Amino acid sequence: MKIVQIVNSITAGGAERLVLDLHREYKTMGHSPSVIAISGKEQLSPSDGVYCLGCSSLYSFCAFLKLVGIFQSLKFKDADIVHVHLFPALLVAPAALWKARWKGRLFASEHSTSNRRRNTLWGKLADMFTYKPYNNIICVSNAVKDALDTWQPSTKNKTVVVSNGARLEMFKPLKRDAFHKPVNILSVGRLTPAKNYYKALEAVSLLSSLDFIWTIAGDGKLKDELIKHIDDLNLSTKVKLLGTRNDIPELLKKADIFFIPSLWEGFGIAAVEAMASGLPVVASDVPGLSEVVGKKTGILVDPTSSYDMSDALHRLLKNQELAFKMGLLGPEKASSYSLKNCAESHINLFREKE
Repeated sequence: MKIVQIVNSITAGGAERLVLDLHREYKTMGHSPSVIAISGKEQLSPSDGVYCLGCSSLYSFCAFLKLVGIFQSLKFKDADIVHVHLFPALLVAPAALWKARWKGRLFASEHSTSNRRRNTLWGKLADMFTYKPYNNIICVSNAVKDALDTWQPSTKNKTVVVSNGARLEMFKPLKRDAFHKPVNILSVGRLTPAKNYYKALEAVSLLSSLDFIWTIAGDGKLKDELIKHIDDLNLSTKVKLLGTRNDIPELLKKADIFFIPSLWEGFGIAAVEAMASGLPVVASDVPGLSEVVGKKTGILVDPTSSYDMSDALHRLLKNQELAFKMGLLGPEKASSYSLKNCAESHINLFREKE
């Protein structure tokens, strides 16, 4: 099949990573995939089938016009499947495809249980219009499906669940006989409000007498605010912001505990990668993420309570046996979320609609 994925941009986010991973997996399965990113540098990697329209704003008329043009071209007009990820690409793409007179099958992916449009009147109307053209809406977890069906009841006959997948072969569990000194707590995720690092820093500050370092791989708009908060809490020797990193498997090998304090997560691909690496996980007890982590491979916490998060970290920091026991169970739990399974489920869904 000729499959085109459309996404806002190619950045370090979980949804964007999934798009690129699916793109590569489709190739290995013998399909003809492409990725179109709306914003960013033009012609990101056309030789690999990844294109960038170079629009400075996701909401500009540029996005609409360039998508129309690209789907009128010989290369894309005969695509069998278009699969769109993230808003506002979800809104712009159907209109552009209609204008280009494209005749294939159209799918959307919903990656989160929450967003800024939820619980607002304009958002209700916008999403009602946004999801209407799609044949199916692929939800990355049961929690995402439940949240979307509640928010937009008209989507119930379209929503299906296909769990996210990770390249598990990149994440190998190591035999861990003892924690590093200092103990290495790792988080991976963009510095955005949803990731809840501001509150998590307050939790970590309650543990400052213990011997650990917390490293956060990711960048984002809250970086300066978080640096100030780190200084205010006297955590500059305990917390390190690594910025965007492309060596996550190596970081996981050097870690002892994985910490994901998000306020909401549609799935939690970073948690799967940590479990596949044999790490115990301290994760927010929120829909989607709790579904992935469970209670045997980690400790679920209230992300609004610095004391609850602090207590969970303290338990693992002071109990290596518990940490290693949870870590040993992680790879088996993670194995059900392979990229191969994810890609095959997508292809089966695409074929059902032929």
